[in-house]
Amino acid sequence: MIAKTITEQMDQTREMTRFYLSQLKDADPYKIHVMNNNIFNPIIWEIGHLAVTQNWLVMYLCKGPAERISWGKTFSMGRIPTENKEDYPPYDEVWEMFKHIHKKAVHFVANLSTDELLKKVDKDLFFLKNNTYKDALMHSIRHEGIHAGHLSCQCKLN
Repeated sequence: MIAKTITEQMDQTREMTRFYLSQLKDADPYKIHVMNNNIFNPIIWEIGHLAVTQNWLVMYLCKGPAERISWGKTFSMGRIPTENKEDYPPYDEVWEMFKHIHKKAVHFVANLSTDELLKKVDKDLFFLKNNTYKDALMHSIRHEGIHAGHLSCQCKLN
């Protein structure tokens, strides 16, 4: 039951992200906006970052079938995005991985038992309350919501 609720929230959060992305379909995915000295990551970076972090938080930390993403470090936390298209993998490849990881993650989470949700992750992460699989999944949802908010700002800037 808990896993079902978590997967529903994962999907609802992704629907919100996809809504904002649909509003940006005509925008330049490589454009970096700056407002009040704040840099807004380009759309492609947001999509790639969400794919990579969902893979890490859900599939890697919770011992699911994680993907080996050759370009993953391009979108990792702390990386400085650029507007140069050549610095990124092909947009379609990033978009397909974004969709693939989510579908795979939802399927994986839906099949976790309550006992599995209470297992500890192998890393001590300050942003996970009890360092359990459930905490990693909840953070993944929270993280995507944050980036959906970034995309909503992009909608106003484009």
